[in-house]
Amino acid sequence: MEVLLRARELAAARKYRESRALLERAEPESAEELSLAASVLIQLRDPEAALPLAERAVRLAPDDWQGWVAVADADLLLRRVDAAVAAARIAVRLVPDEAAPHRALGAALNKVLGCGREARQELKRAKELGGGRKALLMPGRPSPWGFAVLAVFVVFSVLTLVGDWPDGLKSAFQILRAVSFLGLLIFLRAPRRGGLAWRARTAGMRAANERLYGGGAGMRAANERLYGGGGREASMKAAEALAPWGAAVGGCTMLLAGLGSSGNPLPLWVALPVVPIGGCLLLVAARRWVRWWYGERFLREVFAPDVLVRVHLVASGALLGGILLLALGDAGERQWRVLVLGGVGWFVLASIGTPLAAAVRDGVREDREKGADV
Repeated sequence: MEVLLRARELAAARKYRESRALLERAEPESAEELSLAASVLIQLRDPEAALPLAERAVRLAPDDWQGWVAVADADLLLRRVDAAVAAARIAVRLVPDEAAPHRALGAALNKVLGCGREARQELKRAKELGGGRKALLMPGRPSPWGFAVLAVFVVFSVLTLVGDWPDGLKSAFQILRAVSFLGLLIFLRAPRRGGLAWRARTAGMRAANERLYGGGAGMRAANERLYGGGGREASMKAAEALAPWGAAVGGCTMLLAGLGSSGNPLPLWVALPVVPIGGCLLLVAARRWVRWWYGERFLREVFAPDVLVRVHLVASGALLGGILLLALGDAGERQWRVLVLGGVGWFVLASIGTPLAAAVRDGVREDREKGADV
């Protein structure tokens, strides 16, 4: 127990590798030790390793609220929102006067469409019980450096679109915008705060995805609702997997159309082979990445049939086709600027609108199912 307490202290002090080293030495057996180890792993941003420990703790001591909170936090970090809400509700029911269960429930409900009011009530209750704002802090929060990367991308995007810059400087802004965009995508998908090397952390995340979406017969039976009926968790995962690739199409459109709006469009002999080949390569890369990250079954049964995938394909064809049409028609700067705005709009819609549309769709579907049951 002392080793686990020291690991928690190190994780709170942002000494993640030292905390990870202590965890590897520990051998938790009791429900209390398992819950503590799981909470430390959640602080290390490793919900894939935390969830099995938390589930073992719950099996050993189903009346211990700490295990249920650890399960809720791990499920939430794994984007299993429904499971996180269910586990947090059990913890609140066990100890209604503790802050942590209310914080876990509020954080999970905040991800459910139409539950914002209840989420605020739970977070307010956690703040009252915990004696301040510290009760609202989620374990394993992402690094604030992501906002810096986002700010860099926004700055270079604005500089590219406004101002009468020399051609060389404007081209430099476009390149830096594309680089910062890729950096933002890497940051959003990167293994953060795990105290592990990239290869080990990525392997753990892939193993968790395979267990959840492509595991053995028992796991498939337990998670069957995620597939055939297009359950909420599966459709949200599909939207999450799709959004970066749609945003990449929007970013490429901004970059190529930005060249045209600055008076330096791609030559026709370059645009004709590069644009269609690049679009096909993005499509192949997206398919291969989804198969590698989530598994073959997720690709075939969840991702490929999703209607949002077809929407993204149509929008991508329209944007990339617009680049070819303008290159063929010797368009002026005004037409290129319209296409730049289209790329910006699709970048925002793909990044933010895709998960939102999936949430709205599944909320409507859930309401219809409830109405049918009544």
